[in-house]
Amino acid sequence: MFKKILSLFKTQPELANQITASAPPMPTSGPAPTRLVRSRRKSKSQEEWTRQPEEPSTAQQLHGLPGEYKVLNDLLVANTKSRSGYSSIDHVVIGPRGIFVIETRNLTTGEIRGGRREANWTVSSSRIKMYNPLMQHRGHVEAIQAHLGDYKRVRLISMVTFTNRCRISVDPAVRYVNSDELIIYDHELVETILRKTERLETEVPETLYKEQDVQAIYNLLSAVNSTDPQIRADHMEKAKGIK
Repeated sequence: MFKKILSLFKTQPELANQITASAPPMPTSGPAPTRLVRSRRKSKSQEEWTRQPEEPSTAQQLHGLPGEYKVLNDLLVANTKSRSGYSSIDHVVIGPRGIFVIETRNLTTGEIRGGRREANWTVSSSRIKMYNPLMQHRGHVEAIQAHLGDYKRVRLISMVTFTNRCRISVDPAVRYVNSDELIIYDHELVETILRKTERLETEVPETLYKEQDVQAIYNLLSAVNSTDPQIRADHMEKAKGIK
C-alpha cells in the first residue's frame, strides 16, 4: 500500500513536465508589441493613386448644356458706371428664354448668412463681412444689358455661385427659381438654368428666342469683349484698388 502511494507522488512531476512541454511558450519580458498605423506621409506613387478626380470647372459644366444655349466665358466689357471703366463677368449663358449672367465665388469654408436687401453679409469662418454679392453683381448685369442693342428687353437672370464646401444660409427668396436673382451652389448651376428656362416658358410663353436671335446676341457680346492683354491688366490693377 505504501509503495502504491509513493508511486503516485513520483508520477506527478513527470505529468507536470509533460504538460509544460506540450504548452505553447510563454512570452518573455521585453518591449510591448507595436500596432501598425497608417503613416500620414505617403510616397509619390501612393499620392497619385489616392488623388481624387478634379471637379469640372464652371466653364466645363456650362458646355454640357443643350445645343440651343450659347456660352461666353471671362468677358471684359466697357462700363461707364464702373470706376475702372470696365466690368469683368465670369460667364454668360444665352438661352431661348433669357440671358444668365453668372459670377463664381471660390469661398471654400464657412456659413454664408444674409438677406436679399442687406448690404453686408457675414461668413462664419471670417471676421470680415462680405458685401452683398447680388448687389455687387447688378453692375455686371447692367453692363451686359447696355451692350444688347435691339435685344435690351431680353430677360436677364443674375446668378452667384458658391462651392459646396461652404454653407449657404441666406434669404430663401434668392434660392428658388422664381427669382431673377439667385444664390446657388456651383454644382446646381446647369440644373438651375434648365429649371429657370422651363419656368420662364410657363410665365411668358411668347418670349421665345429663335436660334438666329441667340446667335445674334452671342455675336453682340463677343464683339464688345475686350481681349487686349494691357486693358485687362489695367482693369485688374484698378479693381484691386477699388476692393
